[in-house]
Amino acid sequence: MNKTCKFVSITTTKMKKVILYIFILLLSTNSKLFSQHKESIDTIMARSMKAAEHYSDVVEEYDAEIYMRMYVETLKKNFFYRYTHLIPNFVLHNRNGDEGVFEVMSDLRFKHPNTYTADIKQLTTTFSQKNLDEMLPSSLVHLNVYNEMSSNERFFMPLREESKKYYRYELKRTFAENGVTFYTISFTPIYKSPKLLEGTVVLEEGTWRVMQFVCEGVDLASEFSIELYMGNTASTNMLPVNAVIHQKFSYLGNIVTNRCLVNIDYRLIQLKENRPKRQIFNISNLYKVRLDSVPLVNDPSFWEKERKIPLQLKERDIIDEFVLQQEQKKQEEQATDTLNKKNNAADWAKSMVMSSRYKFKNTSISYSGIINPFLLSYSSFDGLSYRQKIGVNYELKRQSSIEMKAFVGYLFKRKELLTDLTATWNYNPTHMGKLSLSVGNGNKTYSSIFLEEVQDTLINSGLKLDDLDFEYYNDYYFRLHNTIEVTNGFTVGTGIDYHIRKAAENKLDNIDTSSAISLLNTHDDEITKMYKRQKIFAPIVTFTWTPEQYYRFERRQKIYVRSPYPTIKLQFSKGFRGVLGSTSGYNRVELDVSQNIQLDLMKSIHYHIGMGFFSNQKSEYFTDFAFFSKRNFPETWDDGIGGVFNLLDRRFYNASDTYIQNHIMYESPFLILNLVPVISKGVFSERLYLSHLYNPYIRSYTEAGYGIGNKFFNAAVLGSFHKLKFHEIGFKISLNIF
Repeated sequence: MNKTCKFVSITTTKMKKVILYIFILLLSTNSKLFSQHKESIDTIMARSMKAAEHYSDVVEEYDAEIYMRMYVETLKKNFFYRYTHLIPNFVLHNRNGDEGVFEVMSDLRFKHPNTYTADIKQLTTTFSQKNLDEMLPSSLVHLNVYNEMSSNERFFMPLREESKKYYRYELKRTFAENGVTFYTISFTPIYKSPKLLEGTVVLEEGTWRVMQFVCEGVDLASEFSIELYMGNTASTNMLPVNAVIHQKFSYLGNIVTNRCLVNIDYRLIQLKENRPKRQIFNISNLYKVRLDSVPLVNDPSFWEKERKIPLQLKERDIIDEFVLQQEQKKQEEQATDTLNKKNNAADWAKSMVMSSRYKFKNTSISYSGIINPFLLSYSSFDGLSYRQKIGVNYELKRQSSIEMKAFVGYLFKRKELLTDLTATWNYNPTHMGKLSLSVGNGNKTYSSIFLEEVQDTLINSGLKLDDLDFEYYNDYYFRLHNTIEVTNGFTVGTGIDYHIRKAAENKLDNIDTSSAISLLNTHDDEITKMYKRQKIFAPIVTFTWTPEQYYRFERRQKIYVRSPYPTIKLQFSKGFRGVLGSTSGYNRVELDVSQNIQLDLMKSIHYHIGMGFFSNQKSEYFTDFAFFSKRNFPETWDDGIGGVFNLLDRRFYNASDTYIQNHIMYESPFLILNLVPVISKGVFSERLYLSHLYNPYIRSYTEAGYGIGNKFFNAAVLGSFHKLKFHEIGFKISLNIF
């Protein structure tokens, strides 16, 4: 009995040891498997990213036939839904119902690096909305999954070494088909941003090419998802052959969704020849959709034959109902006439409140809209301002053009009307060659006669000029300028500025005439004449240089985009006395340096530094600088606020013949408002502003502020300081034009 118990005890002890060894072995095996699993993901991503760098530009050009069908459904609508069409190119929707179908067949041509041209051959639609071709999601359909960024640099793609720092990767599945191994990998952004995507990608082992790419993203008022399926033949395995795109628009309580099905049939594919890789500064991303003389084909038999993707039952019901409605409308001529009148009235109303474009043959006209609210801006310092713009462009041979632009702006607080009419001959669009003639009126100002009095006041009383009695002059100008690009990033501008300064209700009785006589050493009648009108003739030369300038083309028109280096401007102007009645002689030199430094995905620093001075002044002159002047309608840094002084009195711009200015703006998606999610949802970026001015008399003037913005508006609160003393606080709101 004791032996039996002892045997059982020994056996139990051995079993425990065996179980312990097995447990330790399993832990060790799982640990190794885990480390290998982690290592395998790193290896997969490293190999796929290396392959993506090669695949991104392997296709030189191709021709294809593309079939696209969109199904649109309105899930929720309210009072504002009926006015959605007033916002141009915003959302595809059916004004007369909740559903709609749009089919189109096109000839698609691609040329490296990013030029797409689609000639629409046939289309059919149940929509009454115009410009349907402009609503096609072309940039999403032609997404190059191997690129570092998508078209127009809208998204950071996940399969490149340069963008992997924005994503997390996870191996979701490994499977094999026909002896080939495939990996399904998920990618998620490290933080929320409209520039980052989330989804999955299926990679083929060995070639490391993409088999399927699925992603989703967000915009201010929309969400979208994309499914791309690559071809399986030797010529199409780098290109998508089918795509499914879903979009959801949520705005003002309305919800509109659409689904786009795409089939691409390639007829000719040309691969790029092996040649040394060089840096390319042309980053043009062109998605040109041409809709000239396209037959509207509503014949069901035609589409049954040519349709690449069969209709779903819901889509067929919508088309059948639309055909029936069209037959009924043909029998109601009176109702049709009434409807046309309503449509004409609606189009007229739209042109009054929104920017609009019209084209007839080679002439295009753009108009800002007479009561467009997005042309308003307001600041606590300058008050309310409103502007109007109209442009006429006539296309010549070789895509050169003649353009006329008219501008009118009104400053309600100062009761001033500013105008400009410019005619431009764009004679060499590929090298930015332009010859322009401008006439208009600028800011009122005072002459150098008052500089000494102004400067004494600044030194003794600070920023207080209320006690001074200025004699202002209206400024009427005539400008003839020519600009040409010598080489990429370097342009030379030459021109002539001719100003007529006319006294603005000057009261000579209030001026100390004797002091003016001693100052000018002239006669009374000459003084009176000089106060009434002055003329200035000044040739100008401007040099602008940006190293490594990236650019894009719109047709043959070259447009500068960005550069990793600053833009340097140097301008020299000389006033000549006696030419065309000119009364002023001087030299003016200005230097300006500006740059946008991208710190991260959506973090950037804009800076703008400039200086200027007058020299060799031989007579009375006006201290009007080109790069340092009052901007009543600023268009700097795309926000309408940064890059200028917003609270500086306009009289201080002419208070010295020397200046040094500095402007800095830091932009980030999250600074403060991320602590309040309800508010931050509609804010794309937050900004910090800092501006500083030095001249020998003001010495130190500083503005600092905080702002927010999205694609609809920008707003900022700013404070100003003279030396170390607080001066005043103000704010500015700038609405953006669609």
